[in-house]
Amino acid sequence: MNWKERLLELDDLPIILEWYNDEELHNIADVKPFKRYTIEELREYWTKKLARSYASYHVIIVRDEVIGRVGLKKTKYDDTYVMEYSILIGVSNLYSKGLGTEITKYFISKSFLDFDIQAVVLQVREDNKRAIRCYEKAEFKKVKSYIENEVKVYDMHRIKNEKIAR
Repeated sequence: MNWKERLLELDDLPIILEWYNDEELHNIADVKPFKRYTIEELREYWTKKLARSYASYHVIIVRDEVIGRVGLKKTKYDDTYVMEYSILIGVSNLYSKGLGTEITKYFISKSFLDFDIQAVVLQVREDNKRAIRCYEKAEFKKVKSYIENEVKVYDMHRIKNEKIAR
């Protein structure tokens, strides 16, 4: 499937608002308690996020329609820099078509172009089997299981230059 990405802009917020206010989508993808947003609240939230110098946020476009978003946040743990990765595909008829895996692999490669980045890390709900399968196809490994906000989650990572056994 053909897709492209570009930086997220405040003009993208109406479609993102639909996804954020979709409780079913939220309960698949997020560990935070569900909260409805107004467009004003979302604009304030994203204005702050887009101002971060250590992060970038992208929208995914298929057939001229914004269908998802990706977040990349450079973070330092001890003496090691990692890229925190998040993806949300908001159009359900595009699930299970390999799109998330393809997009994830692209952003892993993009992240590793930064010399400092030693790993790409993410958090995923344990019950989000589709997302876990996507991440495993992109060569992420589960490293930790725990409970956050009464939700079971995994931390997963992909180490730079790690040899993957096939």
